[in-house]
Amino acid sequence: MRSEQIVCNSCGSLHIATSLRCSKCKKLISIPPISGPEKSKIQVNSMWSFIDFLPTYSHPVSLLEGNTPLLKVNNIERLKNLSLKLEFRNPTGSFRDRASSLVVSDVVHREITKVIGASTGSFNISLSAYAAKAGIQSYSVIPHNLELSKIEQMKIYGSEIIERGSTVEESILEAEQLSVELNAYLATPENNILAIEGQKTLGLELALQKRNFDALIVPRGSGSLIYSVYRGFEDAIASGWISKIPRIYAISLEKSKSASLAESLEIDQPFLLEEVRETINLTKGREIEIGAQKMIDEALHLSKREGLFIEPASASVLVAATELVEQEEIETQNTIAILSGTGFNALNIYASQMRDQKKVVWGLSEGSTTKFEILNLISEGKATYGISIWESLGKAKSKQSIYQHLNELQDKGLIVLTDKETKIKEFKVTKKGFETIEKMKDLIDFI
Repeated sequence: MRSEQIVCNSCGSLHIATSLRCSKCKKLISIPPISGPEKSKIQVNSMWSFIDFLPTYSHPVSLLEGNTPLLKVNNIERLKNLSLKLEFRNPTGSFRDRASSLVVSDVVHREITKVIGASTGSFNISLSAYAAKAGIQSYSVIPHNLELSKIEQMKIYGSEIIERGSTVEESILEAEQLSVELNAYLATPENNILAIEGQKTLGLELALQKRNFDALIVPRGSGSLIYSVYRGFEDAIASGWISKIPRIYAISLEKSKSASLAESLEIDQPFLLEEVRETINLTKGREIEIGAQKMIDEALHLSKREGLFIEPASASVLVAATELVEQEEIETQNTIAILSGTGFNALNIYASQMRDQKKVVWGLSEGSTTKFEILNLISEGKATYGISIWESLGKAKSKQSIYQHLNELQDKGLIVLTDKETKIKEFKVTKKGFETIEKMKDLIDFI
């Protein structure tokens, strides 16, 4: 199968590009199920062991992604025997490495020297690493005030950071425009069918790793992971590896003032929402909303009980699994939960939950760090009242200390009260405040 031979399912148009949507009817383009070899003939060493289901490239760009293990929960009684798919064991710590490997291989095949992507972090980190491996320049378009530990990883791999928009949706639109201006390959999974085809190898692996499982619990995000895994299951059925697709549970982020603590799931309008809902209906699964603080608490609990360090969004599947067990909707021994990303992508968030043990931003005092976090929250409109700021910071500090920080920020001219007539004081960042945020970021870069 080659990316140059793609036909739109809806209108029949032939496509030579890698776009995920048809340029004529705007419907989703998908590859028909592929019938591959018998499962006994597949020896999995990496994602590229599934070459019969992927485009063929003379020079694939690989860091030995894929072939991630299944591990059963042992020390958490309520989830005992739940199978965990450890996607955070991929080279850069997330399932996105499967997408990057195939996409960057296509970039090299087309002899393009620049690649651009947009995300809330994991994909851009991955894309940066694979671009470095291929010897090409990467550009990472990210929303303002993204988790700093993610930004630093992109920089480590040599990516040029472009902060555009307050949401990932806005960043993706900016990446589309910049790809034309920079003459760069657009790699973002929500735009590129090869990203879906690379990620589908996760579904193929699951079909080989566990027999007769009834349910799969997956973080939703933009929807590309769920849609990709479903594509893998379609290929597995066509190849005779499995007879049916398990129930798929999509776990999304509950809207709240602390939603920014799980920014990987914080997507207002998922690009593949329609396809995800269709997939859920077809498999008789359902969508479950989980609060960000519950995700963090569960992730920390998993670290202490099972020795697995994952990001908050990944822990959403564990919270959901607990609910589903309590409701007797699933049995842990017949269920797989995908742990999609590493906890190293959320170091500052976890540090804010353990302030008595660790500074939030390396090289800065705890008080300075708190003020920096408050400025960021207000600047992006995620928390503009004293109480909402306190909640967004995990309630780790007293309300009085938060108001003290707000008073000090006002005295320095970094924030002011808004003109809105409300009973509760609402704050906004001044020009000096925005300049300070940029200087703080430069300082952290220097440190």
